[in-house]
Amino acid sequence: MGPLRSIRAEISHEVFRLFATYILGVTTISMLLAIYGIAFYQQEEFRHYKALIATRLGSEISASFNQANDLASSTVVWTGLTDSVGRASYLLPLLEKANQNRYHKYDLLDYRGRFFIQSSNAVALLLDTPANIQKTIEDGQTHLEMVPISQTDHLIATVPITGNFTESTIGLVLIHIDLDKIMATLKFPKDLKIRYSLAPFVETASDLSKHSEAFQFEWNDAGQDHTIHLQLQQGYWSAFLFVMTGLGISLACGGLLFLGLRRWTRIFSERTTQRLDGLVKLAADTVEGRGDGPRIDQTGDEIGKVSNALQSMLEKQRLATQKQAIFSRVFETAAEAILITNSQGLVMDVNAALTDMTGYAKEELIHQHAGLLYIQNDKGIGFPIIAEAVSLHGAWRGETYFLSKQQTLLPVLLSVSTLLDADGASQGHVSVFSDIRAIRAAEEKLQNLLLEDLLTGLPNYRAFLAHIAQKVEGAHFAIVFIDLDNFKKINDTYGHDQGDEVIRLIAQHLQLMLPVGHFLCRRSGDEFIAVLEIHEPVADFQAKLKLIFKPAVFRIQHGGTVQITATFSAGAALFPDHSQSIHELLIYADTALLNAKESGRNQIKWLNAQMMTATTRKFKVESKLAAAIRDDRIFPHYQPEVDLLTGKIIGFEALARWHDEELGMVSPAEFIPLAEQSGAIDPLTERLFAQVVKDSHAIRARFPQASIALNSSPQLLAGKRLLNILSHLSAEIENGLEGFVLEITETDFALSAQELAIQLQAIMGLGVRIAIDDFGKSYSSLFRLASMPIQKLKIDMSFTLGMEREENIKIISGILALAQSLHLEVTAEGVENRFQQDTLIKLGCQQAQGYFFSKPLKLQDLLALPSHLPPTPIVA
Repeated sequence: MGPLRSIRAEISHEVFRLFATYILGVTTISMLLAIYGIAFYQQEEFRHYKALIATRLGSEISASFNQANDLASSTVVWTGLTDSVGRASYLLPLLEKANQNRYHKYDLLDYRGRFFIQSSNAVALLLDTPANIQKTIEDGQTHLEMVPISQTDHLIATVPITGNFTESTIGLVLIHIDLDKIMATLKFPKDLKIRYSLAPFVETASDLSKHSEAFQFEWNDAGQDHTIHLQLQQGYWSAFLFVMTGLGISLACGGLLFLGLRRWTRIFSERTTQRLDGLVKLAADTVEGRGDGPRIDQTGDEIGKVSNALQSMLEKQRLATQKQAIFSRVFETAAEAILITNSQGLVMDVNAALTDMTGYAKEELIHQHAGLLYIQNDKGIGFPIIAEAVSLHGAWRGETYFLSKQQTLLPVLLSVSTLLDADGASQGHVSVFSDIRAIRAAEEKLQNLLLEDLLTGLPNYRAFLAHIAQKVEGAHFAIVFIDLDNFKKINDTYGHDQGDEVIRLIAQHLQLMLPVGHFLCRRSGDEFIAVLEIHEPVADFQAKLKLIFKPAVFRIQHGGTVQITATFSAGAALFPDHSQSIHELLIYADTALLNAKESGRNQIKWLNAQMMTATTRKFKVESKLAAAIRDDRIFPHYQPEVDLLTGKIIGFEALARWHDEELGMVSPAEFIPLAEQSGAIDPLTERLFAQVVKDSHAIRARFPQASIALNSSPQLLAGKRLLNILSHLSAEIENGLEGFVLEITETDFALSAQELAIQLQAIMGLGVRIAIDDFGKSYSSLFRLASMPIQKLKIDMSFTLGMEREENIKIISGILALAQSLHLEVTAEGVENRFQQDTLIKLGCQQAQGYFFSKPLKLQDLLALPSHLPPTPIVA
């Protein structure tokens, strides 16, 4: 035991020396950091306190002086001060209402400083005549005085009352502001002391146990500056006590660590000896093949490595025996049939699952050729084909058929693999079979379910496509889309269960009413598709079909028997008259259905040339849109925005234009909605914005002060896509996006008011101004408008074009008044004649754009414009 004690003593000595050095260093650093932390923390706390105090005082003092100014300018107060009859009956309620605030109170004094009307203000009763009352009487200015009342500091202010009928002071408003009560709402620490003074505090000898700072709070009222001086004091004792407590805990933990290390040195030496003894025993067990399972040594040292190596050798011997037993058990109990053959294809062994599946006894198969089990006709893949694939690739997997002993077909999933010896030579094959008869039966049943609508029992849309695919060439039929009118009301009124019942009844009704030989399927919801063979003139067929789509009455149970009258809208297209493409025919029928709904519902509409033309153009626009965006065939034109009074060009609005050789001029009203639906709005916006930014250099060189407006789809606000586009553009140009205006149409935004405001604030941070385009065209939420960080409104051109109507002029006047109250810039869109220009000027609108000044121009034409478009004089 002598050497063990020597090792333990040496370990203890080194550990304790290092531990003492660590404790000394940590304690020193902790004390220095604590002193610095206390000073820094106190400094930051006082900065926070001052900000809170300034904010809170600013709020209350501003509110109190605003209300005092309201009293001073009140005609009721003027009347009371000049009329002695019955003044209390209307001045007292006025004071009662004004004195509802718990932090500041008011009293009315006459022109000589006397309490003119006795209110219930208890604070006023405790006041002697403040000196500032006399000062206000003498110079007619607001004066302040700091007065302690009941051990709390009050700010007393006197505000002169002057009427519009005299220049002399007719009375005073006395304001009592309880500063301590206001500060109490901020819930500062109890040891924080706040002092107030109207004069600067005189610096005294500093107290090392306290932190003290003075600052001043300033405000302006009616053009007169006022200042309050404040001093904050707070002791260091609580922070120092906290640090000392932490240091004491640290030292206590160090003591516990010392005791733990002492115990560890003793245990470590004993454990090392035990491990060496165990290593000797393990070596003996490995030689004799004994052992009760692996015991992995996780220490990672030399002893552990030797121990793990010995255990690994013992474990390999044990696993080899266990695997042999497990494989034998798995082979016999596996649910799949297993067949083992030698290199000549003779059966060497089979398991119980195979004999149960085929009906053969094991003895009947051993040493027989494996081809005995395989079917040799077109139904399944024959044995020679499987054998050839295995010889080439070493394995085969797929579906085939077995023959049972009774010569019945057994569908199986077969997997064949080659057995190789240590040298890679083939020793035979192992085949695993899974009986898939239940799967095949389920697939057949599922196939039937896939073609049937579960609610109505009708064929579903998949069955419809299969039916159409079987139509012979030369057939003449109509595809009719049928939709129940206002089905949502039925669901909302009677519930979804009764709504499903109505759909079942409608399916039965249509089955009875449609011509013989029809095919009817349920597409989805309350939509049905019918395929109707036509064996008569189309006009006669259409007339006959009109009689089918008449209102129908259905009875359902909903708290008793309820009668529901249902009407139908339908759209029809003819094959091959309208198209020989089923895909196009479906779209045409859907177009006709949409036309039936838009025309008042309860009718059937047949595809006509106008519908086909509109649909065909929509297809072409949609098919060409991606290429037009990619090849930059959609480019910006610029329409000037002018100052109505001077005619100066003050800005330009970038408008997307697309001219196609086949389609001609494609309106943004056509391709913008398609871009939004197809997801192409993002690349379209990126390319247009990039081109506008590129053009802006030439525009700014010609019109230095002009702003440039960009139009954006509200869709791009979702996922911050618009912000990302603008951020990338801003990073690529020297001055960012200063001078650009983002115009967003007034629609239903998917974002909440708060999310929208945050995102627009971020866009404004790039230098972009925000404008609402087409204002007044859609439903406007004044709350959302007030909460959005916008700088400009653009009045929708429908109001400008309709200025002959008095109501439109009133609406424009209202928008201008609203914009003025919100300090928003306003531009009128769509100005096309002198009358509109003159009327807008009379109404006070200062900016406009429209064809009266200039149409949207290409960049080269824009650069040829003069800086001023001559203003037209107002018609008298």
